[in-house]
Amino acid sequence: MPTGKVVLRNVLFATDYSAASMRALPYAANLAREYGAKLYASHVVPIGSYLVGDAQAKERLRVATAEAESNLSELVRSPVVGSVPTTMLLDNGDIWSVLQGFIEQYSVDVLVVGTTGRSGLGKVLLGSVAEEAIRESPCPVLTVGPKTPADVAIRLRNILYATDFSTDSLVAAPYAFSFAEKFQARLTLLHVIPSLPESPYLDAQMARVRLGEIASAHAPLATAPNVVVEMGSPANMVLKVARDPEADLVVIGARGAGALPRLASHFGSIAHKVVSHAHCPVLTVGGPRAESAGDTLNRAGGNTESAAD
Repeated sequence: MPTGKVVLRNVLFATDYSAASMRALPYAANLAREYGAKLYASHVVPIGSYLVGDAQAKERLRVATAEAESNLSELVRSPVVGSVPTTMLLDNGDIWSVLQGFIEQYSVDVLVVGTTGRSGLGKVLLGSVAEEAIRESPCPVLTVGPKTPADVAIRLRNILYATDFSTDSLVAAPYAFSFAEKFQARLTLLHVIPSLPESPYLDAQMARVRLGEIASAHAPLATAPNVVVEMGSPANMVLKVARDPEADLVVIGARGAGALPRLASHFGSIAHKVVSHAHCPVLTVGGPRAESAGDTLNRAGGNTESAAD
């Protein structure tokens, strides 16, 4: 039975006005445009930088906030945003805590952030916000790294969805199919067998069957999904397949809030490595909202433990 369609009504773009963060703006704007969603452009002034106890601290915070508001206003009026309905969100405090508040208050369906890509996620936009978001966000997170195209007219022509058939990864499937339908993109379904099994041919055939079951759980696309089964390091193979043919988006699943032990596992490290090194944006899907969208796929694809664990 086909799953329900993914509906995106509210897209949150987080920026610190750096070049790395602004690279993500076209993706946020285009996503809102294609889905008819509202765009929230947000900035958080890290208040800790201004609480040094001297008499000028409040004035420096006031000046920083005024400057941030001016920059945000200019961003909203930019050609990149165009006619997309956009609201500015500005606050100060702990960056991720404030963004979490925005996500809940405005029922955000996807968070879009840029990363610097240096040294994995240890060096990211807004401190460690991308890593925190992937781990804790109740909504999917679209991370845009420095190797992604900077073209304003973003088009998604090839989408790669990687799954290990675990519940964690299956929740991302509805988003992969929805994006493929919305952007009329070619979708590739990938499963990586992480080690050489006793019966490689049989295991590969079984994986292809399960990928076919995932495809059957959705309304047919204009072009049937491409099914790929590989063997090797899951993260390395996801990155390899994403380069050939060159994917415009990678979609993977990652558990949301309260799943720190899970993210410390092998599957969590896969998501971390893919986000850190991908040549295209990566949509990581997890959290309670995504889990409800994956219920049908859990029945179709089988609710089993990750083969990577």
